[in-house]
Amino acid sequence: MTIYYLLNQTIGGINSQFVFDQDYHPIMIITGRFGFNQDGLQLLTITGQYVGSVTQIRRKHLTTFHIEKQGHEIGQMNRLSGVWHQFAFVSGLNWTILGSVANNTYQATHGVHQIFSTEPTIAKKNLDGLKLTVAANQDQADVFLVAATLNQWVLWSQRKPHHLMDPFMNIATN
Repeated sequence: MTIYYLLNQTIGGINSQFVFDQDYHPIMIITGRFGFNQDGLQLLTITGQYVGSVTQIRRKHLTTFHIEKQGHEIGQMNRLSGVWHQFAFVSGLNWTILGSVANNTYQATHGVHQIFSTEPTIAKKNLDGLKLTVAANQDQADVFLVAATLNQWVLWSQRKPHHLMDPFMNIATN
């Protein structure tokens, strides 16, 4: 198992997240967010080369997330909410994800084999985010794209009540 950190670079994880290795060296950048104005995330290397993306597609009553890497679709992710936990399935990878938005903890499996698990963390630099524990034989880009989507769901659920009270909360001033 290898440990990575997906850390939010701004309050609320808006617009940029960095992926660090276990020694806190940056290895990937995740830009974008889900919502009305921006509908996806992009995964870039630390030098800015495109690796993959997650795009939010709204259908009648179900939101689907298309995950693609190097221009090829690797799967679709659908989220189903339960009473105490959330359930998600990534179709192309055959990953089952079970976790909690309230605790920001998730576990992804393929059959009986664990792919990765997440738990909330605060890094040395007082940045909040996720600690990812990844199986050694997994493609990092796939894990980072799915984990970033899960993290955005948590950030979105934390922001929702604020938008009802203050519609100008996330507007940047010059």
